[in-house]
Amino acid sequence: MELVSEIQWYALYTRPRAEKKLANYLKQLQIEAYLPLVRKRKKWSDRYKWIEEPVFASYLFVRIDWQRQALRVLKLPQAMHFVSREAAPVPIKGEDIDLLRVAVEDFSDSLVIRDTSSLSTGEIVTIQDGPFVGREAVIERIHGKVLVIVSFPAISKSIQVEVPVTHVAQQSVIMQVGK
Repeated sequence: MELVSEIQWYALYTRPRAEKKLANYLKQLQIEAYLPLVRKRKKWSDRYKWIEEPVFASYLFVRIDWQRQALRVLKLPQAMHFVSREAAPVPIKGEDIDLLRVAVEDFSDSLVIRDTSSLSTGEIVTIQDGPFVGREAVIERIHGKVLVIVSFPAISKSIQVEVPVTHVAQQSVIMQVGK
């Protein structure tokens, strides 16, 4: 039985600051790539200048037939590896890429990027904003907003509340070292 291959989007990790160069190489190879860029005003010592920076440093998205084109993409000097989970590449839905395009093109002024890779289910966090500010909570689920469990130990009860990812902070671990 022959495997049927289909064209899908994948996230490609690049060498540092090589996203634009790799996007140009992919374009020359007629491989569809999407590098979301935002325009930022940067200050030099003598002037301000508008530049375009990647939304996600060291990442771009490629739409390829995995079986036929993955190796060809990885042979490019700026390409490091595809984002994968359990040694398998993670395909990205076309709808997600479309939403990202809309967010970057139409809402770039209010775009906030938050890295949730360091947060994990079961982790204890502190809520930084909103009505539960200062409370400790346990992360139940992460998906745009964080579903947290806020406990009330005195009455042996807890509630589940969804809060924006930007409202939680990891607790720092303080270790005491004996003298």
